[in-house]
Amino acid sequence: MLESLHVKNYVLIDNLDLDFSNGFTAITGETGSGKSIMLGALSLLLGKKADKDDVRLGFESAEISGIFSIKHERARKWLDDHSIELEDGTILVRRVIKENGRSIYTINGSSITRSEGEDLGALLVDISSQHAKQFLSKSDVLRQMVDEASMSSGVLNEYSTCFQKYKNKLKEQEELDSFLKKSNEEADYIRFCLDELEKADLKIGEEDDLKERLAVMTSSEFLAQTVSDIQTELKTAGSSLDESLSLMHKAEKKDAKLLDYATRLENISIECDDIKQSLRDYMDSISFSEYELEEKNERLATIQKIKRRFGPSIEDALKLKDEYKKKLDKFENGEELQKEIKREVETLEIKCNELANRLSGLRKKGAKKLAHEIEQNLHSLGMKAASMDILIEDSGALQQFGKDKISFMIAANKGEKFSEIQNSSSGGELSRLMLALKVALKGKGDIETLLFDEIDSGIGGTVANNVALELLKLSKMQQVVAITHLAQIASKADRHFVVFKEEKNGRTISHIKEIKGEERVKEIARLLSGDTSEISLEHARSLLEVQN
Repeated sequence: MLESLHVKNYVLIDNLDLDFSNGFTAITGETGSGKSIMLGALSLLLGKKADKDDVRLGFESAEISGIFSIKHERARKWLDDHSIELEDGTILVRRVIKENGRSIYTINGSSITRSEGEDLGALLVDISSQHAKQFLSKSDVLRQMVDEASMSSGVLNEYSTCFQKYKNKLKEQEELDSFLKKSNEEADYIRFCLDELEKADLKIGEEDDLKERLAVMTSSEFLAQTVSDIQTELKTAGSSLDESLSLMHKAEKKDAKLLDYATRLENISIECDDIKQSLRDYMDSISFSEYELEEKNERLATIQKIKRRFGPSIEDALKLKDEYKKKLDKFENGEELQKEIKREVETLEIKCNELANRLSGLRKKGAKKLAHEIEQNLHSLGMKAASMDILIEDSGALQQFGKDKISFMIAANKGEKFSEIQNSSSGGELSRLMLALKVALKGKGDIETLLFDEIDSGIGGTVANNVALELLKLSKMQQVVAITHLAQIASKADRHFVVFKEEKNGRTISHIKEIKGEERVKEIARLLSGDTSEISLEHARSLLEVQN
């Protein structure tokens, strides 16, 4: 649900803050006051393409932000998929538009693309206007309406999972077929490379160990002489230490205070002997033969050769070795693999068709009921001769959402042929059709905010009152915002905002404010007759009293 909207330096708006609530909100104002600007600002927040003319003249950028509370699963999943966390169940959507037309788009501080903003926007706010033909021409939109009416989400999810497995298996089949069409020369080359890698018998860390050993071997003469000199010095030191220890033992018999020193000297003597033994072992370790040196150099050369051909690292070469094994296995077991994958494809295709048929059955039942409800709604909205039908036809091919081709058909007047709704209705009729659809689907969809832009075009009297009542019904299930010129509609709203212009410092500025009490009476009167005469005011009060 839209909770608040902030607009700054956008077209004729300098600074605007609006708080929204659930229920039914009406927005009115004189022609040219800026109602369309309000809609434009919200549309930009929902992913509409930005333009440099969106920035108020004289400013470097425009800013639009809104806080939305998120309850429904589809919007929450979208946020999870994009690693965006909810903050107390809400998100802050912000868009800054530069004077060159480029924009910065964020949700809770995380950057998103305009396309991503548009995808999320479609899950947050449903905008119905006289320009609904493009909306109604989208097959996916019509499909979602039927699915919502059919309560078919369980079967649809099952089908979608099966269809994805089917598509993945088809891709695997195509890749295997393409792979097996390659010449035997490639298989021979892979065998040659694999043989070389097998013979190399690479091990992680072996190269470092070899380099360390060779470094010692190449310095062995120096190390041997140095250690030998150390051993000689230790031997001399050991003799002196033994003499000192003997004297210390004689002395500590005379003075017990020297016992600790005697013990320490004894420990030093033991440590010195241990070092001498360790150095003898070290001397043995650095001894080598010319054969060993040659062997180590040859092994290092082999490793480096393998790295040049299959690397750049040993890890890369080993990974490539595994890939060669898998490829060779495909070559050698290709025919059997083809048969196995073919069986899997056929099994998945049968299951997908079964689920698609179940889905079609649910859709046909739901479509029949939905068409009837839409037709009844259209009658109450002044299109008394309208007939509605929803066709569910087999497209003959498995697709992402089943096999169905869905068409919304309408005969707006008695005696006319049925034709697709996006091709047959006028602007006013389309607006009422959109309302009829929303009313029929109320409570079944997962979009929390519905915005109707001038849905009252071309209607009045009883029809206008019926439109208002339907909007009021919808507002019990979803947040409803209506931009309207009709008093009958505005008077039914829980909250009423008015858009107006003023001139300040030689500039025109659009404002919007909530009106209550006598201010609202005057605005309803203006909508009724264009003036605030006593008769108009009394009529306005009566409309508002009926509502209350």
